[in-house]
Amino acid sequence: MSRNTLRTRLVLIVLALIAALTGAWGLINVRAIATYNEATRTLNTSIRQARNPQADPAAIKALQDQADRLFAQAARPGPLLLPKTRQAAQANQATSTALTKRTERILKKQQADTTKNEQGGKSGSGKGASSGLTKQQEAEVEDLLKRNQEQSDPSSSPSPTGNTGGHQDREKGVKPW
Repeated sequence: MSRNTLRTRLVLIVLALIAALTGAWGLINVRAIATYNEATRTLNTSIRQARNPQADPAAIKALQDQADRLFAQAARPGPLLLPKTRQAAQANQATSTALTKRTERILKKQQADTTKNEQGGKSGSGKGASSGLTKQQEAEVEDLLKRNQEQSDPSSSPSPTGNTGGHQDREKGVKPW
């Protein structure tokens, strides 16, 4: 009888260990999905602002820095993440990185134009910097949006919300399942 009791205890200990590991894995994924959703909302806000020709590139850059940091935090668990979560986070992170680089180029150009204007130079190219985005930059943002929507279509990725329809997110509430 003592052998059965010992065997039963060992089985229960192993089951408890498996349950604890499964619970920890689940919590890691839930937290990563929540962080991913927050980063996606921030990215959507940045994209909406980038579409506005009167938008301040410095404000967009600040939002993008936050989004990039959140995407990096969401991807930190790496192989512990569910595959769809990892893929959606990587796709949106690539979009976010591209928008960040574009915004940095705009800021540098704006600063160069400001410096040139302060030194008494001609401000012929200052139009793009003072009015927000140029037509080419707007086209690039639209292209980024289309690629982001294709890569994170909600019908193919039910786990995290990858769509860029911020209005839909507010109506439904962003949920990790």
